[in-house]
Amino acid sequence: MAQPGDRKTALMPDAAEPLVLVGPPRQVRGQFLVQNPTERKIVVRQPRLKAAAAIGRGKAAAASAKASAVALPEVLALRRIIVRPGQARPVPVALTLDPRTPPGTYQGELDMDGEQRSVVMHITEDVDLSIAPDEIVLPGRPGEKFQKQVVFTNDGNVPVDVKALGAIVLEDEAAHCRALRGALADVADTMKNLDDFAVALGRRYRAIYDTIALRVQNDAVTVAPGETKAIDLTITLPEKLDKRARYTGSAAISTSTLAFKVVPD
Repeated sequence: MAQPGDRKTALMPDAAEPLVLVGPPRQVRGQFLVQNPTERKIVVRQPRLKAAAAIGRGKAAAASAKASAVALPEVLALRRIIVRPGQARPVPVALTLDPRTPPGTYQGELDMDGEQRSVVMHITEDVDLSIAPDEIVLPGRPGEKFQKQVVFTNDGNVPVDVKALGAIVLEDEAAHCRALRGALADVADTMKNLDDFAVALGRRYRAIYDTIALRVQNDAVTVAPGETKAIDLTITLPEKLDKRARYTGSAAISTSTLAFKVVPD
């Protein structure tokens, strides 16, 4: 192996520039160049990345850091590096940090058996909200109220707001079939041309798509990184519900969707 005295010139030719790593906490990526102009193999058995405090990105980074109370590990061990005689090659760096690590810019230092290089880590936002269950099934009972509970888990590194859901528009799964059959029944014996059928079809569609919505009452909450919260829902079905029909609706909540399905009772 090369002697330690050789390594300042042998290992990192661009060590004057900081090593830049970028990505969300679980996928921080980057690479740096190593070279070995000597005639002996160089083995760095325990390269280490020493993390420092975050530089931050203003108020947003400070608020996220306060909410998560997560810091980078003081030392991150990297894989052994072997550089053969005369070889020059990139060394990939892949870090998996605590998923709650707040977004921001962090300073660090790469230590290669005594040879140092500054490191800048740009931790990006990771918005990742999951819902369980992600579908609520309700019996088709017009005007009735139901109590349900859903659990929200924030697997990302920024807080997520869950607002009051309010009205959820419902769609009749058999709307097109119902409209066509209804229009034919309306004008089958009197229809003189396609215009008559089109008018009847439009009336049927208007009746079907006259807004039917269930109403959801819930408390608005903020789910912090790494936090799980159960939220109670009070769901009221519309009075004009067709007991024989099946309806679907959905509420977009951050990166997830909570689906509602109303089935024949």
